[in-house]
Amino acid sequence: MITYVLAIVVGLVAASIITGGVFRMHDEWRWMKPKKVCIKCEQPKNVLDLLPVVGNLLTRFRCRKCKAYVQWQYPVIELVILLLVVFHFWRYMNGIWVPAGYLDMVEIWLARDIIFTLLLVIIFVYDLKYSLILDKYSLPGIVIALVLNMILGVNGFVLASGMLVLFLFFLAQYALSGGRILGGGDVRMGVLMGAMLGFAGGIGAVLLSYMVGAVYGIIAIATGKSTLKDRVPFGTFLSIGAFIMLVWGSEILSLFL
Repeated sequence: MITYVLAIVVGLVAASIITGGVFRMHDEWRWMKPKKVCIKCEQPKNVLDLLPVVGNLLTRFRCRKCKAYVQWQYPVIELVILLLVVFHFWRYMNGIWVPAGYLDMVEIWLARDIIFTLLLVIIFVYDLKYSLILDKYSLPGIVIALVLNMILGVNGFVLASGMLVLFLFFLAQYALSGGRILGGGDVRMGVLMGAMLGFAGGIGAVLLSYMVGAVYGIIAIATGKSTLKDRVPFGTFLSIGAFIMLVWGSEILSLFL
């Protein structure tokens, strides 16, 4: 029980940091007042109202003064982050879908997966909304991923080869398409995936990303929401593939290797 309370606290803190600061780095939101006030009437929020998830429930997703509704993406993102953090705690508490030998450094493995997941959430949302993968998150993410994996004893050659292969793979697509298919952020995202997942895991994540992207594209075109000329937020799909491989990579790779 205490562990789950800790998981909820960590999830709420992570949700607050990400929704309260990270997503407001975009120029679209530079005018926005800090999260401690309503963005419509600038009425200061109560301390409890500032709590991710809990605050929105207490206010019924509305400002107490002007009754303006909270933009739906913020409570959704907060809830998803909270659930993902609790999910990782649950995995390691029960030894389900965890790396071999995780018990030797279980706290670091858990911290690694949470940090990786939060980075992927940031990239997922940013690329979906703005078609951007910011270097201020992907580049430090590469360093963090390498350091954590090296501490945990992940083979350095596996990480380096994954980073190099995925970098060259996405760089070739970027060069051949003149940046029309994907952008420079996607190239650096490939390096990040290699640093997180290594060679086999990174390749698996890319394949899954293409599969998810293809399904999305077919549905979007069939419903008239997109055309073949529209650019796809590929970083969003890369984040999905990377998360799947982060959690279930060993099980998936065992089916083919």
